[in-house]
Amino acid sequence: MLRHVWAFAAAESCGACSPCRVGSRRGLEQADSGVPPGAGYARMLDVMRQASLCAFGRRLPYAVRSLTRAYGDRLPGWGG
Repeated sequence: MLRHVWAFAAAESCGACSPCRVGSRRGLEQADSGVPPGAGYARMLDVMRQASLCAFGRRLPYAVRSLTRAYGDRLPGWGG
């Protein structure tokens, strides 16, 4: 499910701002890797939330954090 959210974000990002354009692609790479996210992942979500030009990029980190909070123990690479 997390991969689906990031794939949707990467496909639907208009590309007008770097935080959303780059962040959504990096989020997808992270979801595909299966490696536990580090501090850089949290920073990326904060940058997206604060610096994206539209609500799409600003709200995406909330959806990702909500999903990982609810299902983190079942997501590959997220532990439990």
